[in-house]
Amino acid sequence: CLVRLVIEVLWPLFLFFILVGVRTTTQPIYKGQCHYPNKAMPSAGVIPWIQGMVCNLENPCLPYPTPGETPGQVNNFDNSMYVPGFILRNILRDNETFSTHLKQVLSVPPAVAESLMNSCFRSLAMTFPVFSPHLLCSVDAFCQTLVDTLESTPGLRYIWSTFKPLLQGKVLYTPDTPAARLLVKEANSTFNALAMLRELADSWDELGPRVWDFLQNSSQVNNIRALLANPVFAGTLKAPLNGTGWTPELLANFLYNGPPEDRPPGMPPSDWRNVYNSTSEMLKLLSTFLRCLDLDKFEVASTESQLVNRSLDLLRNGTFWAGIVFENLQLNSSLPPPYVKYKIRMDVDEVESTRTVRRRSWTPGARDNPYNDLRYIWGGFAYLQDMIDHGIIRAHTSKTQPLGVFAQQMPYPCYVDDAILPMFLILAFMYTVSMTIKGLVLEKELRLKEVLRAVGVQNSALWFSVFTENIVLLAIPCALISIMVKYGKILQYSDPSVIFVFLLVFCVATISQCFFISVFFSKANLAAACGGLIYFVLYLPHVLCYAWRDVMGFGAKVASLLSCVAFGYGCENFSKFEEQGVGIQWRNIAKSPEDGGRYTFITSIIMMLIDALLYWLLTWYIENVFPGQYGIPKPWYFLFTASYWRGTASVTDDKPSHMEKPPPNMTAGVSIHNLVKIYKTGKKLAVDGLSVDFYENQITSFLGHNGAGKTTTMSILTGLFPPTSGTALINGYDIRTDMDSIRTYLGMCPQHNVLFNELTVEEHIYFYARLKGRSRQEVKTEMDQMIKDVGLPNKRKELAKNLSGGMQRKLSVAIAFVGGSKIVILDEPTAGVDPYARRGIWELLLKYKQGRTIILSTHHMDEADILGDRIAIISHGKMRCCGSSIFLKKCFGSGYYLTLVRDGSGKMTAHPLCRLFSFSSFPVFRSCFDIIFVTFHPANLSAVGQLVQRHVPEAIFLESIGQEITYILPYGGAKDGTFGTLFRELDRAMANLGLTSYGISDTTLEEIFLKVAEDTGVDADIPRKRTNKHHTVLSSLMLTSIPDIRKSPSDSGRGSTVITGRKLIRQQFLALFIKRFHHARRSRKGLIAQVVLPAFFVCLSLIFSLIVPPFNEFPPLELQPWMYGLFLFFFSILCRHVSQVVESLLNNPGFGTRCMKGDPIPNLPCSSTGSDWLTPSVDQSVADIFLNGNWSMSNPSPGCECGTPKRTMILPDCPPGAGGLPPPQRIQNTTDTLLNLTGRNMTDFLETWEANANPSTCCSLYQLSVPLQVWFYNQLRHAVVSFFSVANNGILRGNLPAGQDPRQYGISVTNHPLNLSKEQLASAAMATTSTDVVVSICVIFAMSFIPASFVLFLIQERVNKAKHLQFVSGVNPAVYWLANFAWDMCNYIVPCFIVIVIFLAFQQQAYVSPPNLPALILLLIFYGWAITPMMYPFSFIFSVPSTAYVVLTCINLFIGINSSVATFIMELFDDDNIIHINNIVKQVLLIFPHFCLGRGLIDMAKNQAMATLYSNFGEDRFKNPLSWDMVGKNLCAMSIQGIVMFAVTILIQYKFFCKPRLISGKWLPAEEEDIDVARERRRVYEGEAQSDLLRICDLTKVSSFGALYIFSGFISILFLLCFGLLGINGAGKTTTFKMLTGDIPVSSGEAFLNGYSIRTEMRSVHQNMGYCPQFDALDELLTGREHLEFYARLRGVPAREVAMVAEWGVQKLGLAKYSNKSAGTYSGGNKRKLSTAIALIGCPPVIFLDEPTTGMDPKARRFLWDCILSVIREGRSVVLTSHSMEECEALCTRMAIMVNGRFKCLGSIQHLKSRFGDGYTVIVRVGGSPPALKPVEDFVQKTFPGSVLKEKHHNTLQYQFPYAQGALANIFSQFTRHQRRLRVEDYSVSQTTLDQVRPYTDSLLGPASKYQLDKLHFLPLLCLQLWRVPLV
Repeated sequence: CLVRLVIEVLWPLFLFFILVGVRTTTQPIYKGQCHYPNKAMPSAGVIPWIQGMVCNLENPCLPYPTPGETPGQVNNFDNSMYVPGFILRNILRDNETFSTHLKQVLSVPPAVAESLMNSCFRSLAMTFPVFSPHLLCSVDAFCQTLVDTLESTPGLRYIWSTFKPLLQGKVLYTPDTPAARLLVKEANSTFNALAMLRELADSWDELGPRVWDFLQNSSQVNNIRALLANPVFAGTLKAPLNGTGWTPELLANFLYNGPPEDRPPGMPPSDWRNVYNSTSEMLKLLSTFLRCLDLDKFEVASTESQLVNRSLDLLRNGTFWAGIVFENLQLNSSLPPPYVKYKIRMDVDEVESTRTVRRRSWTPGARDNPYNDLRYIWGGFAYLQDMIDHGIIRAHTSKTQPLGVFAQQMPYPCYVDDAILPMFLILAFMYTVSMTIKGLVLEKELRLKEVLRAVGVQNSALWFSVFTENIVLLAIPCALISIMVKYGKILQYSDPSVIFVFLLVFCVATISQCFFISVFFSKANLAAACGGLIYFVLYLPHVLCYAWRDVMGFGAKVASLLSCVAFGYGCENFSKFEEQGVGIQWRNIAKSPEDGGRYTFITSIIMMLIDALLYWLLTWYIENVFPGQYGIPKPWYFLFTASYWRGTASVTDDKPSHMEKPPPNMTAGVSIHNLVKIYKTGKKLAVDGLSVDFYENQITSFLGHNGAGKTTTMSILTGLFPPTSGTALINGYDIRTDMDSIRTYLGMCPQHNVLFNELTVEEHIYFYARLKGRSRQEVKTEMDQMIKDVGLPNKRKELAKNLSGGMQRKLSVAIAFVGGSKIVILDEPTAGVDPYARRGIWELLLKYKQGRTIILSTHHMDEADILGDRIAIISHGKMRCCGSSIFLKKCFGSGYYLTLVRDGSGKMTAHPLCRLFSFSSFPVFRSCFDIIFVTFHPANLSAVGQLVQRHVPEAIFLESIGQEITYILPYGGAKDGTFGTLFRELDRAMANLGLTSYGISDTTLEEIFLKVAEDTGVDADIPRKRTNKHHTVLSSLMLTSIPDIRKSPSDSGRGSTVITGRKLIRQQFLALFIKRFHHARRSRKGLIAQVVLPAFFVCLSLIFSLIVPPFNEFPPLELQPWMYGLFLFFFSILCRHVSQVVESLLNNPGFGTRCMKGDPIPNLPCSSTGSDWLTPSVDQSVADIFLNGNWSMSNPSPGCECGTPKRTMILPDCPPGAGGLPPPQRIQNTTDTLLNLTGRNMTDFLETWEANANPSTCCSLYQLSVPLQVWFYNQLRHAVVSFFSVANNGILRGNLPAGQDPRQYGISVTNHPLNLSKEQLASAAMATTSTDVVVSICVIFAMSFIPASFVLFLIQERVNKAKHLQFVSGVNPAVYWLANFAWDMCNYIVPCFIVIVIFLAFQQQAYVSPPNLPALILLLIFYGWAITPMMYPFSFIFSVPSTAYVVLTCINLFIGINSSVATFIMELFDDDNIIHINNIVKQVLLIFPHFCLGRGLIDMAKNQAMATLYSNFGEDRFKNPLSWDMVGKNLCAMSIQGIVMFAVTILIQYKFFCKPRLISGKWLPAEEEDIDVARERRRVYEGEAQSDLLRICDLTKVSSFGALYIFSGFISILFLLCFGLLGINGAGKTTTFKMLTGDIPVSSGEAFLNGYSIRTEMRSVHQNMGYCPQFDALDELLTGREHLEFYARLRGVPAREVAMVAEWGVQKLGLAKYSNKSAGTYSGGNKRKLSTAIALIGCPPVIFLDEPTTGMDPKARRFLWDCILSVIREGRSVVLTSHSMEECEALCTRMAIMVNGRFKCLGSIQHLKSRFGDGYTVIVRVGGSPPALKPVEDFVQKTFPGSVLKEKHHNTLQYQFPYAQGALANIFSQFTRHQRRLRVEDYSVSQTTLDQVRPYTDSLLGPASKYQLDKLHFLPLLCLQLWRVPLV
């Protein structure tokens, strides 16, 4: 819990620490104020227009006012273009960007750029290479060369593509009417001027010679030359020429026409002839150049549709400029109407989109990018609009030169460009989501939730407690994140409290979402793996919503009821507020950062709360209707039932039970009536009309075979399952309707522990007692008492996870009793615990049964016999019998078993010949085996048999095994006194008969259970045999035929030969491969992880890359300023010559067309009146600033303070008075506000206004001068052309002839972009190139699942010991890993192929074009080669496969995405240090295959994008993808990684990095040994055991914790024996087995198996060993037959015999019915049978069976015993561990008991009973009503001193009699004599069972208290302890 708490707090903070760290290195950019050159329109003159286009190409941002902003001056160049012979450098400032633009951006060679800058027009032809004289011979050649040069120069190419439509493009117009032709003619005047210029240049051919003749020979010029030669005239002329730069001498030199050598000395070498030549060349060049231009721009189209079609044709070759559609021209009219409406149709890439009129939200910046932000200018729309508007003006006014127009972008104040960093809030909570879902499902999986509900906890309380825990936990990181983003300057303008509330609400919604997700899962680890993924996927719709944001309305956003989507919108909102420098504040949470937006921050919060409520409701409803595997589903309409809301009252039912009549006055706590349960899955009838009562103050043992219906019945009683029909009453409440009421009385202990790992012992008891409503004081008292009773006083502060298995079961049982539970249901409470812990639980149950109804389910018949007051046996869902133990024994029992022990001095082989033969000689050995049983045939036991049958003639000889002889004695002998006589005779004759001891035992409850099971047909497929345990041995060893040594070897589980060498390696490799194939074809999880998920994410990424909002036609948009709402208009009158224009603009009819007659703009009527001029008042302090200050036009007001690193402000902070005093203003009739800026510094005013204005406020300024200048605010997308429309309307009305009504005249222009395929293709191309990187990231995401999924299988095999079992079966570790790697690679190819097919289907050219496809395939294949073995070492680390899957997937994602993207982003920085560091990082990161794949894909995408971009310019920049600089080095690195990581895996498997720790020195016993143990030690030390099958010598293991584990007792195991090894948990059994099988290394000592050392010859040891681990090492997806065939191949069985050997195993273990079913569907018993069959395959001489019958019902257990005994008969030895002492009695010939690594006793079963047994158990049942128990008690106390009364019930007494010589004879004699007097109905005498042999707490443990036992265990224990009892 502490680790999870730390991770949940630190994980979100870790991401934000990264953000803050990045923030500290990414400083804001402080931008100064910007001033822009103005742009001349064609109406301002051709030369200024061309000059503006060329010189202002980049729209440079200048830090000072431009000349065009100076009052009274419009042209930036002060008419310099009109000066002949000007030099470019003279008119451009040094710090202007034209030369830089030429050199750096346009890639013009420096020499050419410098020559161009220094040239004047008269020498231009000589300095610019394009215009070389030799190109002038042909116009066509010149034009082609010019175009080729422009298109081949990288920098000029883009400029040419921009200007080409203007220079060579056509303008289409429609309709073809006289008025339209007139307007087009007038509009074409600009190009007419160029045509005139071309004609002028062409006329020079004729005019030039005349000029030459005139200057050379004319009398006029000659007269001037003569005058200039006259000194008088020259002197007179000096004064007028002063200051002009000319002198009479220079004039004379200029007009000189003589030879150059006669020129007066000291004069310049040029004259008029040079000027003439230059002029001739320039005009010739100009003529040639102008002939390259298409000056006939306009082309008519009859209709608009024809215009569109023609536009398509022209667009293909780049000769389309625009289309003009006149909307209201009369067909036959030769003049346009007063109000002309037209629209301009251009390619959408050349104009602004008409879908929006402004940015969705305001962000600082002037929008001054010439290509993206000024499309109306460089696209030519504004130029064409100006031409058409002025054509209309000329047509209406007949003026040839109306007022020209300049466009001036408003200056922008200084600001801070502080882009907000991406927020990782979704990723920040992913771990918390996964763990929350896992915790919820884990409680459901472990049934903790149902246990809590069973003890009365309301479901709502459970959910609310989890919610409270998580919201408190998440509030901490939310608070810390809020502080970090504020003071880490990520959200520096926002209020952290708002962010905290927002995050907290998101956490509320996320927790509710976790609840909702959890109801769909039943496995915690799977839920954790999928939960985080689902959470992340649920965020992806927000990405789609973002892409569709322009078409999604408010309703659609609200309808997206996903909390992650609402959260994404909220993050968008506060990010936009942050970008605006405002931040999210409490005052603006109800405002949208977007103009006109309705989705506000508070909407997002409300949506998340609604989502949370919706998740809660869905969780509540689904959990009630579909509660999953454990729970009672309610009907879908349960909401409308009254019982759900009110409950029902208690009812009583006194229906008598049909079973054995109970004692009088007994109350039934639980009464079951005709209960039926049919499972929907498979239609299995689990409970069939069951009726039974369970009584108070009694423990009822509820028995049945596996599948009989016990657990189902108990689950129904506790509310886990609903009954199909019938019911049960618990304390009078019906389980169908009153389960909540019942749970207040109910306590339960499921078969598995229901403990919270992080709670202590006392906290568990406190928790459950408080749930039952106990007060704190009552809880304290009960807690102390309960901890004392369960024997855990020293562990009360210990966490549950640190308790041993026995302690955990005790605590689980104690929990069932806390809080005064009246009904206690215990499902196998002692399952998997050792005998000592079991006995402690027994004592607890007996102590607490008073006042309670206890139902006990168990597979231990001795436990049911000892604890059960009544025993109910169920079979096939029906009750078969019910009664007391003694009643059932008398009804079904076969009699007493007399066991006599012969003297063991004759050795255990029973015949000396057997010692002469080697074990490897099987035929001889089998003969020896036959001799053994002949020796012990009843014919040779005549003396003992005659004695027994003489006294008890009905006695039956049962068996003779080893030293023990067994007879069955009928019950009648106990009544007639014959037993007493027999036992007295035996006591006297023991020595003569060669007997050492004898004992008697009654029929066990297990035999009764088996008889009932047989009678009801249970396991009908198993052959019928007599059912008592002793006959199991007899039937296996005596009554079966002698084995035929000639039968097929496959009939004994081995092949005819054993394959070895390379052939065996090939077969093992094939076996491992086949195993993986069978697993993979049935694994749905593997299919999902390896195929579905990768394909899904790749498809998802490609689909998202293609998804764009639905493409509709761009709507027409009338260009008028009122589309932006209320407007501010500024004006400044600089020239009085424009008074008429001023009047029409300011007064009548006002701006634009709004107030024309008829109000032509819909929904924007004109106001009837405006207001008068008003100057707003200011505070006196502001007025004083200007009264007292020294202000001028250049310094008109206080300046604003810009943002600095110490004081970050988005916009400048302006003091009072900045910008000057408020100007006069008034309200226009158009409802706009008009401000008069005449005489003011407009730049100063506008900068201050923009710094302080509302970002949504719109404005325009009209500088009324000649020409007129329009100032526009470019934050508004359509501002410039809208304001042009207003200006041109004013010019039109101001120039109308007298008498015309200006309100009737107007011009309306509409932007209606063409919807052409070009736009769609361009968008698709841009989307492709921009999303290729995203696609590559998604491929990394997809391919991260595959290698992580490969480890799942390997971890599962390691954890369940399947891998170890395969090694034991002979597999070389290198073969194991090589086979798995080969399969994984074959498996990897499938998803790899699918991914490639998906790419091909989507035609991602960056990856599947012919050059790229091989690189993609190799990248993916080598990625699999490298990443698969890199995952293998993690299989040694993780123990939970799903956890490994989640962690490894996250690691793969983290490394792959972060490393690839980080290096990609670092490449974007133009910094040499960063580039150098990035190159180093990229080389280092090549050690990760994730990086190699991700970076390779990104490089391929980047390479394709660059190649596509440059291909448009005719360049081939494509690099070979397989080159070293591309993916070549990645492929090389991955090829090396695969080899290295596979080698590392092999080294780890061989423990190369972790050598075992060896200790020296011989262990000496520290305490006195038992005599039997000492005798065995001496036998081994003295070499008498050299030929024994298994010898263990001083085997020692030192744990990593420093604990010493010593297997001190030397043991030697002979042939044909079953050796049992017993001990409490932690005694050393498990460690011993692990060392013997090679699972863990040995610290010291040695062991030999069939002569092979486990230290040096483990491979040979494995060949002689079969192993059945404690937990089934099975693959749940393989069938039983496939398991056996697999291990047969591993054991070297020839391929042709594999099927026969597998069939032998199937038949041997009785699995024929299930052999073709998956092992995962087997019952626990069948799984143990299959595990045993695997151990027998290959016929190894020694079989190690570790608790082979755990979890089996008695019938299945008895069947397995038969199999084990038949194995011994076949000539093999067995080493057995077990918790069932009865099992050891039935199977083991010898056994040893281990304590803390040492042997404490050793010998046969009867020998141990005789030495350590407590005597005899006597059960007496007294008749009469009421029964008289006191006389019987007095009799026993007097007659048998030392007897102890153990149990006393209604009519039953249970005594423990001490062992004494002749005790049995005395017992039977005394009871026979006094039976009638004492009214004894029946009695039973039994020798102490092996379970009651308790050396643990007496002679073996010595002073160690029983509470300290649990400190002896060596390894941390789970609920089911590891008990290993070797059988040999």
